[in-house]
Amino acid sequence: MADDVPDLASQVEQNRGIIKKIQLYIPGFRAYRTGDDLRVADALLRKQVSENLNIAMNNLRLARTTLAQQGDFQVLSIIGNCLSGLQQLDGEILHSAQGYTGISPAVRIDESKLKDLYQYDFNFIETSDEICKQSDPSFLGTGDVNSLVERIQSMQNLINSTRINWEKRLESVQKILIR
Repeated sequence: MADDVPDLASQVEQNRGIIKKIQLYIPGFRAYRTGDDLRVADALLRKQVSENLNIAMNNLRLARTTLAQQGDFQVLSIIGNCLSGLQQLDGEILHSAQGYTGISPAVRIDESKLKDLYQYDFNFIETSDEICKQSDPSFLGTGDVNSLVERIQSMQNLINSTRINWEKRLESVQKILIR
């Protein structure tokens, strides 16, 4: 995990209220509480990724509008394809199913494996942050169509690799099920 990325799981644990802390001592509630806290941390992580992707989408919309107003229509379809990829990725990450942490769920996931999975998810924050940086509107000022196309293609590559890693993450969830 990068040093500058906050550990959301630790923050959620540190912010437990007194009731949640008491639940850690009640037999049967400890696994529920720790699992629920990890689920909350995962939701926060997904929201952060989504915020980065939405900033990138807004920047690309601005770029598309600016280029259209300038009469430069060469890269509008490339920007549109990238926007479409960002919207799809955002939907997949933000709205995919999360784990259930009931007191007696039908399928249990080992807590250490769940934490490993959570650490794996930090790659999504780093990649979404890079996508956000790549979409910075300041690159429009150069007027260099080739560098603009290269930047958008770089974003598209990041989107594609994130989608592949998201699928790997989903596969890894199935491998950590305890029967």
